Amino acid sequence: MPKLRPTPRPPALSPEVEEIPVGVRRLAAWSWRLIVIVAASALLLWGLLQVTVVVIPLLIAVLLTVLLTPVVNVLTKYTFLGRGAASFIALLGLLLVIAGMFTLAGRQLIAQWPDIQTRAVEGFQSLLDWTQTTFQIDMPMINTAIDEGLDQLQQYSGQLVSGAMSTAAVLGNLGTGIVVCLFSLFFLLSSGGAIWRWLVGLLPPDARVPTHEGFRRGWKALSAYVRTQILVAAVDAFGISIGMVFMGLGSYAVPIWLLVFLFSFVPLVGAIASGAIAVLLVLVLQDWIFALIMLGIVLLVQQAESNLLQPLLMGKAVDIHPLGVFLGVAAGVLLAGIPGALFSIPIIAFVNATLLYMVGRDPTPDLHRDKAA
Repeated sequence: MPKLRPTPRPPALSPEVEEIPVGVRRLAAWSWRLIVIVAASALLLWGLLQVTVVVIPLLIAVLLTVLLTPVVNVLTKYTFLGRGAASFIALLGLLLVIAGMFTLAGRQLIAQWPDIQTRAVEGFQSLLDWTQTTFQIDMPMINTAIDEGLDQLQQYSGQLVSGAMSTAAVLGNLGTGIVVCLFSLFFLLSSGGAIWRWLVGLLPPDARVPTHEGFRRGWKALSAYVRTQILVAAVDAFGISIGMVFMGLGSYAVPIWLLVFLFSFVPLVGAIASGAIAVLLVLVLQDWIFALIMLGIVLLVQQAESNLLQPLLMGKAVDIHPLGVFLGVAAGVLLAGIPGALFSIPIIAFVNATLLYMVGRDPTPDLHRDKAA
């Protein structure tokens, strides 16, 4: 007959600890752990902000990897090319597309620059005349305001010079960032799987499978976000460019398309800024009636994009509440400026899907488990 063993009792607490309510002890236990997590996260973020010349190009390379991976997979599967050669061709094609877009937009802007100058002066003069007649402002008051502006400009000329010098340093960092981005993009495309397997291999054995599966969910959410954002940006750009053609400004359609397409990748702020630029350009080159019509076109395109395209294409993989988007963009701007606004939502989408899987709420159960890995 087996011997009965007494149930083990928890170690006795000191009288001082027993006097503290259980709820307070639990709250204290949670508090110091949260403090450690926040401190470690702040330290990691501080370290990343010190090497933004490397971090930002690497993040751009990750987003471009999400975009180009399907192209590389198709080239590898249906041609005789290996992974490295297919990655090089995809990278070269991306560079040719970007160079062609900027070249075409630049040539159109240069060709239309004299017309832009002439119409801008005429538009400014008409705006000045309207201001004088509407608000009864005489020319001496306007001239005084212009003189004060010139005086302020002269006072801050030293800061402008130092700003120009810092701009030169920024251009140097930009060149370094482009090189880092291109090299990172090539190796992520050609051997990203091997790099990830090496990273997972550094973890304890029990943590490798959950980490890998959580990463797969996060990567799928990130892929859905990037592809959807590119499609939405293209639709926005085409819609506003067609509006420019309708306004009789077809020669500016390509630069506006490129501007709107690039600005659309900055959540919330980008769409507003690009739409405002398009309306302002119509106001300067035409008149206020055409500008109001252009404003209606911009609002119509953006409402269709936000209410139809994004909910339809994003799906549940990138299910982020609008308040989370707003706070994420605001936090990103405060921490890292424009790059923070650009990368905040992709990072939130990735972390959200990964954490949901970690806590047992699989956002994409149809993905199943990667048995081969």
